[in-house]
Amino acid sequence: MSLKYTVRNEAPAVIILLQGRIVTDLDTVDLLKEIQTNLDNNQKSFFFDLSQLEYITSSGLNFFVRILTRTRNVGAEVTLCGIQGNVEKLFTISKLNEIFTFSVSIEEALNNVNAQ
Repeated sequence: MSLKYTVRNEAPAVIILLQGRIVTDLDTVDLLKEIQTNLDNNQKSFFFDLSQLEYITSSGLNFFVRILTRTRNVGAEVTLCGIQGNVEKLFTISKLNEIFTFSVSIEEALNNVNAQ
């Protein structure tokens, strides 16, 4: 299965559920556009639910680095939630686990933002 995603605005964040696999840059083209639209509309928090993301390649890592760069350039934040399995291992091996913010779940991420 290729990448499927759902985007919903749930104040104070945009929540993006990713399902399936990110294998090539083509898998994320439409999602990048949607995220950019939200950034253009001054959204400041993006929570990615990765609990159903089965597999990513270096193209998937590149996608997340691009998102992190775009959001930080405009003062927005990214939180990766529910990361597990091989996806988590790839973030660790590539040392990207040291630059991203992680949360166990979307609920925990929302609680953290609401507590600030």
